[in-house]
Amino acid sequence: MITGCQDLTDLNEDPNRPAEVSNDFLLTAAQRQLGLRYYGNFDNISFGMTIAQYWAQNEYSDEVRYQYRPQTNNTFWLEFYTAINDLQEIIRINSELDLEDPTVDAAQIRNQNAIATIMKSWAYHNMVDIYGNIPFSEALQGAENPSPSYDSQANIYETLISDVQAAVASIDAEAPSFAGGDVVYGGDLENWIKFGNSLLLRMGIRLSDVNPTLAQEVISAAAGEAISSNSENAAIQFITEQPSVNPLYTSYVVNGRQDYAATENFVNLLSGLGDPRLEEYFSPASATGTFIGLTYGLESAEAAAIPRSAVSQLNPKLLEADFEGMLMDYAETSFILAEAAANGWVTSGSPSQYYEQGIRASMEYWGITNSATIINYIAANPYSENNLAIQKYISLYIQGWQSWAEIRRLDLENIPEANLVIYEPDENFIDINGIPKRRIYPLDEQSLNSSNYSDASNAIGGDEYDTNLFWDVD
Repeated sequence: MITGCQDLTDLNEDPNRPAEVSNDFLLTAAQRQLGLRYYGNFDNISFGMTIAQYWAQNEYSDEVRYQYRPQTNNTFWLEFYTAINDLQEIIRINSELDLEDPTVDAAQIRNQNAIATIMKSWAYHNMVDIYGNIPFSEALQGAENPSPSYDSQANIYETLISDVQAAVASIDAEAPSFAGGDVVYGGDLENWIKFGNSLLLRMGIRLSDVNPTLAQEVISAAAGEAISSNSENAAIQFITEQPSVNPLYTSYVVNGRQDYAATENFVNLLSGLGDPRLEEYFSPASATGTFIGLTYGLESAEAAAIPRSAVSQLNPKLLEADFEGMLMDYAETSFILAEAAANGWVTSGSPSQYYEQGIRASMEYWGITNSATIINYIAANPYSENNLAIQKYISLYIQGWQSWAEIRRLDLENIPEANLVIYEPDENFIDINGIPKRRIYPLDEQSLNSSNYSDASNAIGGDEYDTNLFWDVD
């Protein structure tokens, strides 16, 4: 007869299945899940890239007409929180270690926590910029609190900024971190410091209209150690083996779909500027050999009636299995610093110097290396406030979610030269005026967390597509 609890525990232990998943595995799982969902078929592809008006739909044009599929929203929300939970689990596991124990490498633990915190903060900040108020302080509690309340956007931002600042300060680049599994930087801690500071630049600039004092404080402190070359870009490294491949590869190559084409307005913007990135972003229409965009906002039947050969399709490089999923890049940090310099928040360079740096970084990333081509383009499109907004928009191509955030923050729809399509009120397909300001909350939140959902909806001014986020000051 077994009489002790220890005996029962021993019997229930499976020597082939560890009681806790390794931190390396948790990091890989979280990074890959965030990358696959952020750049997923119904996320960056059909929502981000269409709402940013880079792509139109060859058929099934619901998204360019702002008719979004509820289930895809549920999936995005759930999988982001699942990945965030994996990152938090790394921190929880480490919290149970005794850092005074000589067998524990305290610097390694701090480095692991810092990477998990930066990645977690990147995910949370994206969710705030998409939805507004979200569960935060009561999130990740599982069965103990299945119906978490929502925190205010401004408070979440302030907490994330503080968390990332502390994480960056805690990194010891000479110490180890994860033994493996980092699919962003391969464990390069110097680059994690740069990514953390760059994320602070992004959150800081988002606050520039609503809290300029905090924005200046954050940006001036982080500017000196941000991403400063394309080799330091933060990106999910997709691979050539399923399931960790570029989602566009799955859609186009594996599933044989061809759902997206260049928009007419974006092609006309690039061609009007003589922008050499046009042929890096798209392919010429095969029927004519010229770059021709598809009208944005066509009904499905109208779009399907236009042969794919008649309009410019995606450049094949975007469809490669290992085409990376960008989290933040050198061009973006450069344009942020240009704006900050114009505000007097950084003095290490002029607005025009950072502006030109951003254009050069973007062009070189896309394979345009001829110096004369870049110099001539910059000369034809010199620094100005409007040109900065337009060039940042052009450089954020393929990063639909981030482009949409900047369209809102910089009021790009009010800059005629940006060439965005603005539906007239009687043409809108949901009850909004202009480009949507946010994504509405998932239906699962409305039904499974209804009381907190109602409170959040009231707090932000209504769960509507045209409700401004806290940093979006028109």
